[in-house]
Amino acid sequence: MLSKNKILAGATAVVIAALLWSLDGIFLRPRLASVPASLVVFLEHGLGLIILLPFLFIYRLELKKITKKQWATVFWVALFGGALGTTFFTKALFLTGFVDVSVVVLLQKFQPIFAIILSAIILRERFPARFYIYALLALIGGYFVTFKDPLSVNLGNTTLMIALFSLLAAFAWGSSTTFGKYSLKNINYGLLTALRFGFTVIIMLIPAIKYFGTLPSIEANVWKTLVIIVFTSGAVAMYLYYYGLKKIPASLATLCELAWPVSAIIFDYLFNHNILSLTQILGAILLIISVALAARLNKTKVISGIVLPGNNNGEKTGARTANLDISLAKDLDKGLYSCKVDLDGTSYRGLMYYGINSLTNKDCLEIHILDFNGDIYGKNITVTTERYLRFPKKFKTVEALSTQIKKDLAQSFNG
Repeated sequence: MLSKNKILAGATAVVIAALLWSLDGIFLRPRLASVPASLVVFLEHGLGLIILLPFLFIYRLELKKITKKQWATVFWVALFGGALGTTFFTKALFLTGFVDVSVVVLLQKFQPIFAIILSAIILRERFPARFYIYALLALIGGYFVTFKDPLSVNLGNTTLMIALFSLLAAFAWGSSTTFGKYSLKNINYGLLTALRFGFTVIIMLIPAIKYFGTLPSIEANVWKTLVIIVFTSGAVAMYLYYYGLKKIPASLATLCELAWPVSAIIFDYLFNHNILSLTQILGAILLIISVALAARLNKTKVISGIVLPGNNNGEKTGARTANLDISLAKDLDKGLYSCKVDLDGTSYRGLMYYGINSLTNKDCLEIHILDFNGDIYGKNITVTTERYLRFPKKFKTVEALSTQIKKDLAQSFNG
């Protein structure tokens, strides 16, 4: 169950991580341009692993409980989120010469699209229709934040490789968000951060080893910058990110990361004295409002009411339901939710449906309580939403409705 405080803490942690990543791209990473990208990634993860080693010791017993499937997802997170994503992004920035990084930052806005698609496929996250509208508005806001003159964007001064590396980084980080959320089901966020850095060091050893001969010639300022990255945008930011990701849906986390372009523009002004244009200010406002509205959709909803007499239509579908006054659903998006049901001091798992009833052709608010067959007419129940499962559907036959209910139950309690 997602409480209000849990969502706020998680979203705040992800936003802070995004702020630190902005500091990295605008102020820190340009100082590393003299070092090959693969060596940069190896060194920053190697130094980060050093401060994360305590987590491997503290949670060493959890390592034995990690399944093969979880190890595979952790490796994916390290490969795509740590090794490939960071390398692609660093290469893209290096290719721009850090003169104009707007194209690179813009293409990162595709990351939410990748993460949302993968969340729907892999994590079975579903979202109310308004969520996609807010996501689209957030992407539009990110576009206007990125470009000072959004109507005359010239890609001719960039290379195909810059665009390719940027898109690859967006996909890598988007998929890492999704698999990271899956990994966090049974893994402590500190342990996952340490494992990600550890695997990334191993992976990056192969492309970076040929540059080891240049280590003695690396300037002191480069080492200083690498250490700063570890304690800001590197290990610390990733720890905060997984802390937040543990508490909120992957889809919301990737939208919170869109604080990156806003903070990047602010840092660009503070460090490089570049002034925001009017379109950038408007884009920032649109971006922040869209993310805030999307966050509200992921809040837990609590409904409490008296169970009303029904028409016993649930018997026809093989799933008895408790009917509540539809006025209680005024703040809900229509659709099917997994939920927790509190009745007479006992908690049950269940499904809550708000939308058109295929048997009556009227809107309804119905709750199916799992593993419960008692008579609860006239009793007060409290329903707490958990996960949005799907949009409301209209079925032509009772058989089709019954089949869908079986699928819903399997998805919710066996998935």
